[in-house]
Amino acid sequence: MLRTGVRARAALWIDTGRVSLHDAVARAHVAGVLAASVAAVAVEVRELGGLLLPVGWLQQPDPVAGLCADLHSVEVLGPLQRELFTNTVREHTAPLIVLTGRQLYGPGGVAPGGSARLSRSFGQVAARYLDSCSPAHLDRMRARLRQEDRLARLEAMDVNPLGEAEVGARDDVTVRLFDAQVTVAGALAHALLVQALSMSSRELERTGRRVRVVPQPVVERDRARAIAHGFAAELGGDEGRRGAGPTAAPVKTRPAAQAVRELLQGLMPFFQQLEATVDELAPLFLGVEFAESAGTTAFVRNENDLLTRWWTHDANALVPERLGQGLTMPDWLTTDQVSTMNRHTAAGRWAAARVWLAERLTTPAPSSGRTDPAGPRTRAKATTGAALLSSEQLLDRVAEPDLPAAQVLDALRAYCRGGGVLDLARPLRSRGRDDARTLRRVLRPRGGQRVRATEPLSSWDDSSADRALRAAREKGWALLHWDVSEQEHTRVRKALRSLGRAPDGVRHILLTDTTYTGRENERRGTVEMLLVAPREEDER
Repeated sequence: MLRTGVRARAALWIDTGRVSLHDAVARAHVAGVLAASVAAVAVEVRELGGLLLPVGWLQQPDPVAGLCADLHSVEVLGPLQRELFTNTVREHTAPLIVLTGRQLYGPGGVAPGGSARLSRSFGQVAARYLDSCSPAHLDRMRARLRQEDRLARLEAMDVNPLGEAEVGARDDVTVRLFDAQVTVAGALAHALLVQALSMSSRELERTGRRVRVVPQPVVERDRARAIAHGFAAELGGDEGRRGAGPTAAPVKTRPAAQAVRELLQGLMPFFQQLEATVDELAPLFLGVEFAESAGTTAFVRNENDLLTRWWTHDANALVPERLGQGLTMPDWLTTDQVSTMNRHTAAGRWAAARVWLAERLTTPAPSSGRTDPAGPRTRAKATTGAALLSSEQLLDRVAEPDLPAAQVLDALRAYCRGGGVLDLARPLRSRGRDDARTLRRVLRPRGGQRVRATEPLSSWDDSSADRALRAAREKGWALLHWDVSEQEHTRVRKALRSLGRAPDGVRHILLTDTTYTGRENERRGTVEMLLVAPREEDER
């Protein structure tokens, strides 16, 4: 169905109506229908002498007139689901804007920042925490909006808890955070993300929990940073201080990319329940993982990055005729253009990242798909005994000051029980250089449990591997360390990938994998691998 909007005069929406997105076949069908509809409208507009373009084109009389949202509405069953889903999306406002924001673009490239629409909007404000869906509470919320923002409409919030009647979604919950995307592939990836958020809120309902209350000033400050800076934003930082007294350390900020990664990783159990495929999740996960692991912005993370890279490669890529032509082709619209660009940038890394994502989708979720409203740090502190830790929970756990070595070992064992590929090198890169260095220092065992290797391992029977395994069995964990030429570094990593499981239930965790420039400009590489032995009761 075609729709126009009074608040975006030059925008045109194609509305799917209520659809099911619970399996890959249904999602592929929706994508195909949506792409065919966009293409048909684009062709019709051309025949009438016009040109259909993605929103945000700079060289028009009023570029702001066409800025609009991709509206995602979710059916809720009862007031409790309405409350929980609204508050879940509110909690993740900033990372959702970072991932889905769109900027103005034109022949000179793409404007910097996060969301052009939200930065210019006077009729949309941050969502408020919803304590209840009773009529009396909703009236109080309207009164508060009128006092604070001179708006009395609940639909003015980033999340409309009563649904958008204008688009036929009355009584749903409508998410208004996402900017309109260039491709259908991007829009469907975001719809899948909204579906996972909805499932996480229903899990809270099932287990009798509520969403934590993030203070409104924190939500609004991080929202503003995400709108202004996108992936360059730093989130958090001053909502509290660790410790007590005047000398307490301030809470550190975290890069926006880390917040996006934590959001996506926390939703992995629900992506698994949705039987999401690697192709469907690639535009959400892989660009962010690429950029964080490589420490560079050369990889495409969202459509702002995509348009920028198109323009960097070809100064004519953003001319109206070129973009308009793409919108007439359903196959172009349903192609994951983000992954196409990343594959072109680094085919090897792209293939390896797909393998990593496939393994994540097939690895059982550590916490049975339950998300703790208290956040990852609280979950990590509460995890003991035979519980499981994700990589982020492990790093949060060992970041606590003056943690005894025995507790570090317990945390490592809890991480190993999660199964799958054990790789800390990638999440450590997202922690910042200083924090990563400190965390590695904590995770390394004492000197007598460290073994230096000079050659790639051919098997676990090699002398260096055998010494490290003996140390792990005796002391609980050990470290294998290589510092070799860049060429040998490649051989070491290849050998580790083909090594298979260590004997006697010992698990190996990649801790460090990096290259650097040594003396006389020689390129060298460092690889560190932790060997963690199970406790006796784990073996039984």
